[in-house]
Amino acid sequence: MTRSIEHSSAAPPTAHVSPSTLAKASLAALAVAAAVTVLVIIPAETGKDPLGTGEALGIVGMSAADSTEGSAIPDGAGSPAAAAPASTGAAIESGSAWHEEERSIELPPFRGTEMKARMKKGDGYVFSWQVDDGAVMVDMHGDPPNAGPDDFTSYWEQAETTAQQGTFVAPFDGIHGWYWRNLTDKPVTVKLKISGFYEELYKP
Repeated sequence: MTRSIEHSSAAPPTAHVSPSTLAKASLAALAVAAAVTVLVIIPAETGKDPLGTGEALGIVGMSAADSTEGSAIPDGAGSPAAAAPASTGAAIESGSAWHEEERSIELPPFRGTEMKARMKKGDGYVFSWQVDDGAVMVDMHGDPPNAGPDDFTSYWEQAETTAQQGTFVAPFDGIHGWYWRNLTDKPVTVKLKISGFYEELYKP
């Protein structure tokens, strides 16, 4: 037996809202938004609290505090620029003369020697050196005035290399430079180029 099913074409019921009801709902939404703005958003975002609700809720200036949380700016500083010391003539100008030099340092087999620059704190130089036909051990270090045998600061050590280059700024008054040791059974020559602010370059 075949059962026929009739489908109704009638549209589903629709809810009708009167214009007055819609207007009242819109006004209520606007009132709620205005209240949230005055009571919560303005105190949190700007720190202004005309009704005292922000203070009662503990949210006055919350946005400003969040924006600076984790900042490296010290207390009392108004901006990152205020946290950094201003560049002045005293901080930029060097009291030492400018030098540009090239030196060739010969090292006998398995022997070492030093080359140092006498510098004031804050002096700096740019350097490059390389070894002709061989390899050396290097220790770049600094000694304060009247230093004892163990009174030095090591900046850069390498057990075996043929060249280095870089920049250096003296962290204290004293002599700052290199000790090289020939690792081969043949003489080698270290060729050094250096330019910058220092008093003199010499072999101790």
